[in-house]
Amino acid sequence: MDKKPSGGSSILYEAATESLVSDTSATSTFEKMIQEAFTHSSVDTFTQEIKETERQIKKDFEVSAMPGPWRSAKSVIQSAMKLGIGLVDDNGSYLGKTALQSKIKALKPVKTELTNEEYATKVCNLIANVPDDIDQEQVIKLVRAFLEF
Repeated sequence: MDKKPSGGSSILYEAATESLVSDTSATSTFEKMIQEAFTHSSVDTFTQEIKETERQIKKDFEVSAMPGPWRSAKSVIQSAMKLGIGLVDDNGSYLGKTALQSKIKALKPVKTELTNEEYATKVCNLIANVPDDIDQEQVIKLVRAFLEF
């Protein structure tokens, strides 16, 4: 059965079908996806094309979720684009997945560990300021039961 995309990029469609067939196609899936991402002027247009391709693949192949290699490539490339990281190196070659992951990690703020006192204060503030759509009495009841355990 030869399926063709009804909308979106045939390169992305090909990458998606490869990722359905085998996890070993992860490199090829990433390479095709980054080539397509590079043609987009914004992360929003790329994300829209990704969504259209996923809808089509799910319909054509009756799958409920995209395969791991596809999801991984999508996550790395979209994160890089959102952070303004270029997808090509100084020589005009596409960056590899590991290189992009390193650049993403370098730009993300480092999470600092909370002291026990800071953590307790944070928990107390959350309990004291329960959102209106959550039953505050139930939260307090559950916390008390937990603490008495």
